[in-house]
Amino acid sequence: MSFAEPLLRRGRFASVLLLCLLSACDNGGEPPTEEDVLVQLARIPGLTVREEPAGPQLPNHRFFVMEFEQPVDHAHPDGQRFRQRLTLLHISRSSPMVLYSGGYFVSTEPSRREPTQLLDANQLSVEHRYFGPSRPTPTDWSQLTIRQSADDFHRIVEAFKPVYPLRWVSTGASKGGETMVFFRRFHPQDVDATVAYVAPIARFDDDRFITFQESVGEGACRERLKSFQRAALDRRTALLPLMDARAQQRGLTFQHLGRERAFEHAIIEHYFYFWQYDSLARCNTVPNDSASDSALMDELDGRVGLDFFSDADVEAYGPYFYQAAVELGHPRPFEVHLASQLQHPGTDVPSVYVPPGLSPVFRPEAMPDIQDWVSTQGERLMFIYGGHDPWSAAAYELGGAREAVLYTVAGGNHGARISQLPEAERNEARELLRQWAGVSPQASGLQSLSWRLEPEGEEFGPRPPRSRQR
Repeated sequence: MSFAEPLLRRGRFASVLLLCLLSACDNGGEPPTEEDVLVQLARIPGLTVREEPAGPQLPNHRFFVMEFEQPVDHAHPDGQRFRQRLTLLHISRSSPMVLYSGGYFVSTEPSRREPTQLLDANQLSVEHRYFGPSRPTPTDWSQLTIRQSADDFHRIVEAFKPVYPLRWVSTGASKGGETMVFFRRFHPQDVDATVAYVAPIARFDDDRFITFQESVGEGACRERLKSFQRAALDRRTALLPLMDARAQQRGLTFQHLGRERAFEHAIIEHYFYFWQYDSLARCNTVPNDSASDSALMDELDGRVGLDFFSDADVEAYGPYFYQAAVELGHPRPFEVHLASQLQHPGTDVPSVYVPPGLSPVFRPEAMPDIQDWVSTQGERLMFIYGGHDPWSAAAYELGGAREAVLYTVAGGNHGARISQLPEAERNEARELLRQWAGVSPQASGLQSLSWRLEPEGEEFGPRPPRSRQR
């Protein structure tokens, strides 16, 4: 171990030049040994790295927080640059690599995604361009495209593959799942397989979400949710002061949307949000129309969250709203049953949430191109959806994709995972993942029929997004 490593473990950024020099020092005449992974990482051009504790829950792992220099426009790499945040959970160079994206922020706390746990793999997690500190300044929003993002991942894989030469599997949930499919479309050979969880491929103002929400679950539950919405809107005059009091306590402002519009949007999204993150068995926890004003506000704030419509949240997720308004598409708001009570109908759409001064123009060809690639050239793709999750209304179609499977967790929501599938499908999915990663059951821990997974940890930074967001 070089004398620089303890300094780096205390959180100082590595200097590529310094570590390269240190790694060349002699080792007292002892036979040469494999270089420490930190030294290898420090040699990657454009990468800065510091080591942080992996924690007692992850023995035998090392955890690194990194920044990687990227061009804002990959077609003009000599132009403006920005630094993209990454983390690495390292266990062994003789293990496969799981490339993960949540599609938004990246957490700087170590955690393992489901494929990482099942394969006992390394994990490289990448923050999506324009989120958090991974945003160029000044910000050219025209460069926030799925192709530029895919090229970000391509450069990262090229940079890290010499350090991790075995097979790579990409994964992500929701917008992260989409992101990994987009990456495969433009760079299909960079990784060996992709596991995409609850990943939609939407259209602009997509009415498939309306059809889905009209029939999801059971009629009695659907009506209870609608009754709650109507009651909350009927009592607008009483609930708005309660919203003001909570906003004052938490320092929330609503200048971007306006207080009344934020209130309506929260109520509209309550229905979608219930199916996205809750379960049919908990429908009776939603207050009925005879509940008190405070009970209605507790439900709205507790299940959806007033914070999500505040200026701070809207700004933090501004890159998503821009992407949805330009390429990703979005659900049509499910609000017809509330039409007579709304003062701001048709406004719960991404274009209303984009950063000030932007006038996005939707590119209708972007998502059909991705779907066409999946169904005609895609291979080694695994999709997992939740049967009650509204985002499954826009599930990918496999078509002629090779070595591709799609599973649906019956009654599942936006947290659907391989571990929730029936035993036969779960075993099949695990076996496919094992084959794609090139590992044996004994090496990966997949041999147990009663395996349990540790919690995956937070993947979005703030709490997972609501219905406009994946």
